[in-house]
Amino acid sequence: MYSVIIVDDEAPIRERILGFLAKRSEDFTVIGSFGNGYDALLSGVPLEPDLIITDIKMPFISGLELIKRAKQELPLVQAIVVSGFDDFEFAKEAISLGVVGYILKPVSPEEIGNTLTKAKEALDKEYQVDKDIKDLQAKNETVLKVVQNDDLNKLVTLKSIPSNFLQKLKADGIFVEGYPNLLFAVFDSDESSDEISFQDSELVTYYLGQYVGEEFAHKHFATFESGGDQSLILMDKEPFDKELLQASFARIIAKIRKTCGVSLSCGVSDFASGEDVTSYRKIYRHAKWTLEYRTVVGSSVVLFYSDLEGAKSSSVGKVDENEFKNVAYLILYGKEKDAKEAVSRLLETISTINYKDSYFLIVNNLLDSILKSCVAIDKLYSSYLPHIGIVNKVFGSKTSEQTQECFRELIEKVIAINDKERAVGVDEAYEQIRSFIESNYKRNDLSLEDVAEELGYSVSYISAILKRHDASFTKYLTQVRMEQAKLLLADPNNKMVTIASEIGYDDPYYFSHCFKKYFGVSPMEYRKS
Repeated sequence: MYSVIIVDDEAPIRERILGFLAKRSEDFTVIGSFGNGYDALLSGVPLEPDLIITDIKMPFISGLELIKRAKQELPLVQAIVVSGFDDFEFAKEAISLGVVGYILKPVSPEEIGNTLTKAKEALDKEYQVDKDIKDLQAKNETVLKVVQNDDLNKLVTLKSIPSNFLQKLKADGIFVEGYPNLLFAVFDSDESSDEISFQDSELVTYYLGQYVGEEFAHKHFATFESGGDQSLILMDKEPFDKELLQASFARIIAKIRKTCGVSLSCGVSDFASGEDVTSYRKIYRHAKWTLEYRTVVGSSVVLFYSDLEGAKSSSVGKVDENEFKNVAYLILYGKEKDAKEAVSRLLETISTINYKDSYFLIVNNLLDSILKSCVAIDKLYSSYLPHIGIVNKVFGSKTSEQTQECFRELIEKVIAINDKERAVGVDEAYEQIRSFIESNYKRNDLSLEDVAEELGYSVSYISAILKRHDASFTKYLTQVRMEQAKLLLADPNNKMVTIASEIGYDDPYYFSHCFKKYFGVSPMEYRKS
């Protein structure tokens, strides 16, 4: 069943649409009804509806603007426009926003019924999942796919690419030459490994490949699995458009969350061009590093290297052995529970007679991998213990449990420092966003895209940072404007129309509505009090 919000400034129209939907209760459930686009944006979109049915011309925010802004937060949301205006320009813009229907008032039962069927078909297409694991494996595990996966894993580890390896890539159906623009994207589950069933993991692997194929059908790409991550190499002859990419990646992870019930985040590398295109290892590492910031920005996010490049800390070394690399990977991605369990398993394995001669060497390598996973090792030494103190504590343990506890405590300290160091860069970005909004709130056309363009961040990154502080662009902008309105209302000489204009509202009635919704009283009632 799909959730719906209805938005129209005419109550009889809302009731009529509600009646139509009641007859389709097996397919749709109404979770909100709003009299204008502003209220729907502020209170309806956070409900995460699957379908928005909206009028176009309404007070404060139009239906088309509502759809546009809603799609920034909900990439998969479908929309139906119900309008009293047979206007070509309106219809043209609605089509560009991907609405599934444009219905003219008065609404007929037949037309709304057909359009709701069309909307359901579109939603079914987005969310339909074949959960037959054996069938998926048969589709996915071809010999060629396995060979290509090995090829791409090797590609991202080589400092330089021998000509014979390029020939092998071509023979295996992977063409990386001839494309002047390239990027890597890495997808990873936000949940720990024990929270995802084998079936869900297989579903994600298969459908991620399907959704990537749908989004980038007109580009050259290849997908591969590496160290538990699902990765993408994307190539094109034309320069990449960051906002279009952001929208595509956001749709992919939104589809996975809806269809497979698994939350993913995506780290996107810098956009390589020219000679840098051959630096596959470096570009891939950038994508991996970017994904590490998911621990402080939040889950189900798309993060670009260009958003975070200025916050980059010192590079992290690698440990060759897979066991150690896995621990480092889990710590870098902030998966504390999984990291502790991996260390515990490793220590249990080596605490036997078979490892008596190599025990201390393995413990030393494990300690080294954990320390190299700390993005600010100097902070660890100053806030926890100096290097020699950590070594003495680990090797001074007299029992297996004491050693386990030493490593558990160290993992906690390292992850806390990593999160704090990354948060510094994220907090700086938050202050930049706040400062820009607070300096430009008087502009009545100020948009999220304006902030992104001015600060050089993607729309998704700004939204993720604001969400981390329990806000959205609209919510924070309204907060700034309302607090300023209180100050202006304190002066009885300030007229309402002047106050509205001064804080970015060209319509005093819109200002009055927003003020009452925010404070619970009208501007005049507030002034009298």
